[in-house]
Amino acid sequence: MRPGLLSESLPDHAMIPGGASVAAWPTLLVVDSDAEMLSTLVCYFENRGFHVAAATSIVEAKAICHRRRNWTLVLADFHLPDGTGWELCCWMQEQPGWQNLPFIMMSGSMNCSALCNGADYLAKPFHLDDLEARVRALLGRK
Repeated sequence: MRPGLLSESLPDHAMIPGGASVAAWPTLLVVDSDAEMLSTLVCYFENRGFHVAAATSIVEAKAICHRRRNWTLVLADFHLPDGTGWELCCWMQEQPGWQNLPFIMMSGSMNCSALCNGADYLAKPFHLDDLEARVRALLGRK
């Protein structure tokens, strides 16, 4: 099992010791076809108190999304094997309850700003602490 595969770990209604619901945890969906990048992001955010689900494609991301309704933020690469991060973002915004879900795209393309026009994005390579600062700013936590 890949690290951070939330869809196979705990359902929304699960309880953790002390009576807190898993649904209350900040939950990120990370989508990137680069296994090393995906693993790095999952480990980084899990070590900082986030619950992380990992997907390598749009199809996999949608399947995970259908299993869990509570997301805090989505972080997706622009170039995915079955489409673009922008297509995933548009699909998620069409889903009930996710219209205002924070979404950050990443791209290593020299045309990153044009590709991600109108969306929050980070150009690869980036420092992980810069990404974390962006995530926390979008979530309103310092």
